[in-house]
Amino acid sequence: MNDKNTVRHIIEDLLPLYEEGLLSEETARWLEAQTADDADYEKLVRLSGQSLPKPELPEPAEDYAKMMAKINRKLSLYQLLFMAISFVLAIRTSLLNESFGFVLWYAVLGFVTYLFYKQMKIVFFLSFAPVFLWSIGDSIYEIVNGSGDGGMGVFVFSPLLVAVVTASIHCLFAFVGSLMGLLALKIRKMGEESE
Repeated sequence: MNDKNTVRHIIEDLLPLYEEGLLSEETARWLEAQTADDADYEKLVRLSGQSLPKPELPEPAEDYAKMMAKINRKLSLYQLLFMAISFVLAIRTSLLNESFGFVLWYAVLGFVTYLFYKQMKIVFFLSFAPVFLWSIGDSIYEIVNGSGDGGMGVFVFSPLLVAVVTASIHCLFAFVGSLMGLLALKIRKMGEESE
């Protein structure tokens, strides 16, 4: 590399600092002396004083809006799917049916829901609301038809209290599942950080 090229590269590097007034007096004087008699350097100084044109950002295309609408539809579909699974679990494996399979299934529901949404409140809602509604409906049905056998205190407690207790029990197991999901995410994150 010859001296002229080296000086040119140094001048190019110093010009932004010179324009901002960030060079020491000695360096600024040296730069001015180097560029004073050379037409190429003077042109370089003139060009560096001009601001670059700002690129025009394109307007969001209709494709973007369509893409976002498609994503929102898919998310809504997943939410409906989780809600449907939650209702099926509430109907098939609830305490009211004297089945204790809900323990495993609600832990799995809590685990999967937490991995998907990463929010405990959604796990709570998807595990509590369907069982609560199913329990109220079942209690009212038993009271209306007079077929209640006194199980779960249907006639002692109000249907609302029975529904809250039953849904809370189911929610507890979903919460345990969501804690396992949280733990799985933490372990995965620690594994990624250690790599």
